[in-house]
Amino acid sequence: MKPPVPPGANMGPPDVNELRELIDQWAEFVGDLERKDYTFDLDNWRNDVDVRELILEALPMFSREEMGDHALKLDATDKSFMASTRAFKRCVWGHGTQKKEKWTPEKNWWYFRTPLRSNAQLEDELATVR
Repeated sequence: MKPPVPPGANMGPPDVNELRELIDQWAEFVGDLERKDYTFDLDNWRNDVDVRELILEALPMFSREEMGDHALKLDATDKSFMASTRAFKRCVWGHGTQKKEKWTPEKNWWYFRTPLRSNAQLEDELATVR
């Protein structure tokens, strides 16, 4: 399974509203993670954290001023994500994808974390990630 392409990646000039929408989506996901157990499987977890990768890819296109309050929202959401997750020994996409995409635990930390309040299916699937 391949990570999604950022919105607007092959279209006209970048639109800060697309980045704001991604940040809102990330904030909604993390808010749910704070409030309740994560009940989905590994594919869903990967898709959920892929949103943060899309944000990373879009960030160089806009200043914090252009992002407005969403810059602060992203900072707060990232802190909440860290508090609602635990470090995972490897990339949730597996070593092959990590190597191909050049993801690191320092730069792409969302791919190296899993929910504190998880479920048996997700934990079983995580145990198979190589």
